Amino acid sequence: MEFLFAPPAIAIAIGAYFNLFFPGASPTAIAIVVYLGFTALNAWGVKQAAVFELAVTIAAVGELGLFMGVTGAHFRAANLAVDAFPHGWGGVFACLPFGVWMFLGIEGLANAAEEARAPERDLARAFATSMATLALLALGILVTSIGVAGWPAVVYPHPGAAPSDSPLPLALARIVGGSGLLYHMLVTIGLLGLVASFHGIVLAAGRAAFELGRTGYAPRFLGRVHPRTGTPVAALAANAAIGIAAILSSRTGDLIVLSGLGAVALYALSMLALFVLRRRAPDLPRPYRTWGYPVVPAVALGLAVLCLVSMIWYNRAVAVVFAAILAGAAVYTRLARRGLHDE
Repeated sequence: MEFLFAPPAIAIAIGAYFNLFFPGASPTAIAIVVYLGFTALNAWGVKQAAVFELAVTIAAVGELGLFMGVTGAHFRAANLAVDAFPHGWGGVFACLPFGVWMFLGIEGLANAAEEARAPERDLARAFATSMATLALLALGILVTSIGVAGWPAVVYPHPGAAPSDSPLPLALARIVGGSGLLYHMLVTIGLLGLVASFHGIVLAAGRAAFELGRTGYAPRFLGRVHPRTGTPVAALAANAAIGIAAILSSRTGDLIVLSGLGAVALYALSMLALFVLRRRAPDLPRPYRTWGYPVVPAVALGLAVLCLVSMIWYNRAVAVVFAAILAGAAVYTRLARRGLHDE
């Protein structure tokens, strides 16, 4: 669920960015074209997709550094305190899905385990460096963008307007104006961060759906690879169909919450699985052992449950949809298990 509903939310944001340059173009149409294009790239080949992801990620990190340099020169610490606590602790908990969103999808690295040369070493390094990079960039962007004129300036294009799906250009507009070569150059470069996130999650989502199909917990056709490209074309196409349907709903916030619910549920279940495996299979080969066990996993479990409860409390309608999808998946899984047992 996390990987299904994160890409359409990002695609909508990409459409909103393109709409800044082409006001006459439909952001929804742009989002759908982007989704189809990157699905085709992932279907083309693993190597091509991986090389593109590496290149665009390096470019994205560079553009975020440029953004922080431009906005950091106009940073004022007092702007961080502008209406800093407008809704009290209730507002903090209501914002949790969007806090989780900053780091959502990083666990998709595990889906590339079969394509890593030494997964027991490479995945551990990849997770550590990715989390460190993400934490530093998220903190830097948060502080420098809000430090320009306060958080309302990067949320609302003007007082009374609806929240924007493209906040960073609003911060830039405060410095270089809403037009001109520098503004458009920075906004164009700013798309790279969204593209890197989108493409990376599409890649991971295809592997997740493929694995479910291969093991029989989803329709078998999803677990097939194309004989020529060696990529899970059917899984990628199925994800794209669901993603485009989600884009057409035009409910970016709800998609983020739905994806966040899937993420924190996954985090909680992963920690529970870790404890269960340590007890039931103490002699299982473990090339990588969790640091700080059992304290660190217990803290992670507690934080995941806290986030899950908070998201459900403040997004009850979306939580009902989430529960309905889980219930349907549970029924399907039970039937699939019976089928696997009969085989």
